[in-house]
Amino acid sequence: MSNNSTHIDRRTALKLTGAFAATSASALAGCAGGSSGSSGTSTGTDASTGTSETDAGGSTSGSSDPTTVVHGATNGGTTGILTTVMQEQGIDEKHGLSLQPELFASPPKVQQQLVFNADIPTGYMGSIVATRMHSKGENPQLIGPYMLYHSYIITRSDSDIDAPEDLRGKRVSFASTAADAWLKFVVMLDEAHDVKREEYEFVQAAPPAALSLLEKGELDAVLSFEPLVSKALLKYDFEVVFSPREAWREAESLPLTTVDLAWTKQWYDSNPDAATGLAKAFIETQQYLTENIDGVVDNYSDSFGLENQEQKDLAKERLVDIYPDEWDIEAFQESEMKMVEKARDLGLIEAEPTENIFNEVL
Repeated sequence: MSNNSTHIDRRTALKLTGAFAATSASALAGCAGGSSGSSGTSTGTDASTGTSETDAGGSTSGSSDPTTVVHGATNGGTTGILTTVMQEQGIDEKHGLSLQPELFASPPKVQQQLVFNADIPTGYMGSIVATRMHSKGENPQLIGPYMLYHSYIITRSDSDIDAPEDLRGKRVSFASTAADAWLKFVVMLDEAHDVKREEYEFVQAAPPAALSLLEKGELDAVLSFEPLVSKALLKYDFEVVFSPREAWREAESLPLTTVDLAWTKQWYDSNPDAATGLAKAFIETQQYLTENIDGVVDNYSDSFGLENQEQKDLAKERLVDIYPDEWDIEAFQESEMKMVEKARDLGLIEAEPTENIFNEVL
């Protein structure tokens, strides 16, 4: 897919990926966590190594050399740490790859690459955004869970919001109404507590700014990511009143993800072996993170935006289960399809659910 062959116009796709929301470095800091990196990459033949391009984002210089895979990611935070650890632990090389992360300021910016940037054919995307893209003629494929859903509704401890039902009539903030994280929250608030979307007011704000507004009483509740939630619980007199992932688990006995490993169909068709290796590398990296979360938090506290030992200690408790230690593909696909169907039934999206958004490489 090239910029010239995009099937939808830029304005439409930006809306679909939630990029009209606050997508600066602070927009989704709980998940992203850093400053922006480059916005593209170059391809072609490397004269110094003799490598030749096989397709955008994949190159090889011989059977014994790793295949380069360009991957869109965020700079730091809970998503960015996956690529950092994969590289530093040599997990990519173990699976015959040389991962080349291209870093961006926020998750929506990463998801745009799979629409507009032929040089960055792998990254991550949510199931609802992927369904919208598919309905517009694009072909992102979801492979498996990038991370489990880790956004929570937080309020002031002295507010009159003691349960999810109390959100009726309240001002609730997030960075974008188009993002999977928000839409999955809307679905679960309706599903688990019968609180309809029209019963509360949406206020758009970047999460760090929203927390300050919440503390001042200008907002009633904020949907925010870890580890920003951990920091907020220590900095302010806040409490968590709703976990969409826990509600989904209780209702469906299924995992709920925030975003999923994704690539374009064109890239997969040209690089099936590298694609399989990439999926395996992500599984192993997630396992490493789960098994070594205390050390990871200590070693990468700056990447997570953690400023002191108290924040680190709480993050170790709250981040321990956001990376899956195995992929249950059947449960993953069932969960994503059910969520998209519920979003469609509630009128949150117009696109019809389709299993064509998935690729079962494992």
